[in-house]
Amino acid sequence: MIKINLLADRQAKDRLVIQQQIIMALLAMAASVALCGFWWTVKASQISDTNGQITSAQEELERQKKIRAQVAVMQTRQDQVTAILAAIDKLTAVRRGPTMYLDTLNVLLPPEIWLTQLSDKNGVISLQGYAFSNNAVADLMRAMQQSDQFANIELGEIKKGSVGKGKEPINQFTLTGYTALGKKLADEKRKLEEKSGKDKKGKKGKK
Repeated sequence: MIKINLLADRQAKDRLVIQQQIIMALLAMAASVALCGFWWTVKASQISDTNGQITSAQEELERQKKIRAQVAVMQTRQDQVTAILAAIDKLTAVRRGPTMYLDTLNVLLPPEIWLTQLSDKNGVISLQGYAFSNNAVADLMRAMQQSDQFANIELGEIKKGSVGKGKEPINQFTLTGYTALGKKLADEKRKLEEKSGKDKKGKKGKK
């Protein structure tokens, strides 16, 4: 009678199953490690790209800040130059103003008119004199208004009188207006007052 050792075969099969399970576990672990490595590599690349974009954005922001700072400096310098030029123009006009408009007035003055008084207060002028006719006064006003040295010439008053032994009729008149510089200063003052009034209204509205 032949005896078969079934126990040994069973043990061999159990060892084979265990070995297969161990191999499968090792393969699963290896696959997990590989997957984790791949995932880590992808994430590391994404993080690196994001950091690169952040760095580039920060560098661009700093460059824009420098550009804006340079523009602000240039604008400030331009404003300063504009203010200086405006001041020079005003000083030049003040220095040359009386001489220029007096020369112009001397040229414009009709022969039928002679002046007795001329005053200038901050560019607001007043002329008093005599004329042999109303037309002469009107001609003087028209010539002054058309000149670039005067503006807003108006007739203040005109009185009839006489002069000489023959009592020749004559008109005493008064003219008011602005010099060119006075008109410019008056316009600037008016604009500042209007702006100040708007600012006050805006503040009241906000309240």
